[in-house]
Amino acid sequence: MRGCNFIGKEAEVKYNNTTHDLEIDNKAKASFGKGARAIINSAFLLGIMNYCLSRDLCHPGVVVLDSPLTTYKEKDKKNGENDESVGQGTKEKFYTMLADDKSSKSKQIIVFDNEEPSEEVKGRINYLHFSGEASIGRKGFIPE
Repeated sequence: MRGCNFIGKEAEVKYNNTTHDLEIDNKAKASFGKGARAIINSAFLLGIMNYCLSRDLCHPGVVVLDSPLTTYKEKDKKNGENDESVGQGTKEKFYTMLADDKSSKSKQIIVFDNEEPSEEVKGRINYLHFSGEASIGRKGFIPE
């Protein structure tokens, strides 16, 4: 989650054994909006895969994420706030984080989302656009 500019560098992420869910800076995941929860859940699934694969534990090496970014809305900047250090937004950094993953040869991450990555990121991943129209590129995930 840090890699996609979703939480701060100093934020603490932990698993609550009572609620059996994640907390970010002592704030329950349930208290976040649905877009933020989608990113949290996606990061958690990717973290489980990375953990298992790095320790030779049983994992198929495949994660499928359905619309992890569609409902996420960037926070509005406060009046006069000019944070040039951020640069890219969370959605673009999410794709960049996946493209920058050095261990990607041992795993596969499939992302279905209406939010498209930048042209630069598209060139670094296996990107397929589903148009919904048979006459325009690929119609859908499962060919007819």
